[in-house]
Amino acid sequence: MTLDFAEFCNRWINLYLELREKGASKREIGARFEEHFRENVLLQFVPKGYRIARNPKRRGIKISGNDYEFDFLVVKRDAVEFDGVVPSDVLAAFEVRSHGFYDDAKKKRMEYALKDIEKKFPHIKLFYVTFRENASHEENLKEIFGNLVRYYYRLSDSGDGVQIPPKRYLPNEWKRLIEDLSKLRISHD
Repeated sequence: MTLDFAEFCNRWINLYLELREKGASKREIGARFEEHFRENVLLQFVPKGYRIARNPKRRGIKISGNDYEFDFLVVKRDAVEFDGVVPSDVLAAFEVRSHGFYDDAKKKRMEYALKDIEKKFPHIKLFYVTFRENASHEENLKEIFGNLVRYYYRLSDSGDGVQIPPKRYLPNEWKRLIEDLSKLRISHD
């Protein structure tokens, strides 16, 4: 585990290149990035009395009353995961992407889900973390997510494509992510 931005990025790029060499699919690569983020970052910020909930079959996990499947939920330790987690047991929801959203239908589904959760359950913190994204897609996502972008973190710029290594890194986004995750833990420890 490390919270050093350069180390986090270098480990991911090495893992990504290894996966590509082995012929891994985009889905497999995305799943490995989720795990990389969970193991190297998120686990360090889970408050006492809470845990990370996720579907072990690589599908997402829902908040009861909303159909969107998030990658991870930070939930009370004794929360029950049956057809979603009761909103009062959810502290935060995470959507974690290795290279962002490119499907408009998925963007719209996420937009609806985030706005619905924000309206119905404003205590739930909504996090969207992407390792790389190009500028045009980022602007589109910020437009779609509206006021919810306060928990949007783009860690690198992939220029006009999805090149590895990225065109440039965004360490200020990393710093903001770590600060917000720290607040999550501090407010509930």
